[in-house]
Amino acid sequence: MSFFLHIVSCLFLGTLLFSGLSSMPATADERATEPARVRFYKIPAEGGDPALFLVPGEFDTAGSPAFSADGQKLLFDGWNSQAGETSIQAKIIMVNADGSDLKILGPGAMPSWSPGGNRIAFSQRAPYGVATMHADGSQRTLIDEGGWGAQWSPDGRKIAYSFPIKGRGNIRIYDLIEGTKTDLFPPGESPYTSVYWNMAWSPDSQWLCFKGCKASDRTFDVATINVAGKQAGFKVHYHHKTAPYADFAWHPVGEMIVFCPQTMPRQLLQFNPADDKPPEPVDVNFEATLKGDVSFTPDGGQLLFSLNPPIKTAN
Repeated sequence: MSFFLHIVSCLFLGTLLFSGLSSMPATADERATEPARVRFYKIPAEGGDPALFLVPGEFDTAGSPAFSADGQKLLFDGWNSQAGETSIQAKIIMVNADGSDLKILGPGAMPSWSPGGNRIAFSQRAPYGVATMHADGSQRTLIDEGGWGAQWSPDGRKIAYSFPIKGRGNIRIYDLIEGTKTDLFPPGESPYTSVYWNMAWSPDSQWLCFKGCKASDRTFDVATINVAGKQAGFKVHYHHKTAPYADFAWHPVGEMIVFCPQTMPRQLLQFNPADDKPPEPVDVNFEATLKGDVSFTPDGGQLLFSLNPPIKTAN
């Protein structure tokens, strides 16, 4: 969801895998014998055929990918669902951009890098709320009990997260410099029963893209809101009775937001937040279950997303 310094582009053009697995597509026999598990794939930002990026170790359920601003590290959350774990047992995992040196940083979900890469914002179950920690998993500090889905702004000044107020969903901005907390919908003016996790910051740190469930009819919006509050800017870009996945990727130059609805056929959609055109499909071909977790590489050249096999890629 994410928010951009220079990057060594060659890190993202090679084959990137964990555990020494081949980058070639799995054969039909291999797909029939291996357990279903999430894998991360990448495509050029303008679309194309998917290439396998990462098999996330033993974590057959994984999501919320986030690259460090220098492109050297990838964070995600995961759990071993085939061993009976659920999202309650989610852990925060870090790997190098070449897929090596997988490390478990501890319990938590939806990690988000600070721009400098020294700290991570995340959500935790106990005590429940949003927190920060050092990049090695130490010095965990709760910043707001009851918050969920923390996302660090690209300018490093703020952390945004969902925070319910009197039965309505809201977005809270924690200003790390001033130590203040501001809610973007004024009291009584939020149209949503819930505002969901994995929001995305604009590159200039002035806007957020999020998913909300409307209180009036329990339908769903994908919307953007200005961090100065609803009065400074609020716009709905997608509306549907079926909830889209709650994960958004905002391109580093600000011209495109990508997300995944759960309508059929399953596909990634993109839209320009500055215009009024409806979202359009991303040009990508696959035969698999699209899971909806998305993230741009910091240079904007590649889009990372998650699939369950089987998948057919170009030879």
